[in-house]
Amino acid sequence: MENTILILLFIGGLLIFLGTMGVDVVKLILNFIFRSLLGIVLIGLANYFIEKAGGNLFVNINEISVLLSGVLGVWGVILVYIIRYYFTI
Repeated sequence: MENTILILLFIGGLLIFLGTMGVDVVKLILNFIFRSLLGIVLIGLANYFIEKAGGNLFVNINEISVLLSGVLGVWGVILVYIIRYYFTI
């Protein structure tokens, strides 16, 4: 619980700092949320099609995959699959 509070305080402080520097914080947050939702959908679709093709490369939708897809977008989803493939060899 203490780590969660510290993380939230750090993120809040970072957003306040960025807001004072002239960055549109609302646009930044909405962009992150949109990329995260798109990443969840892409991971779900990719898992479905890989399973239908008979593959065993399944990526879980968890905090790390959502964070990577939120920060990096589609490239984050590709990175998650590359990392999963690397560790299944």
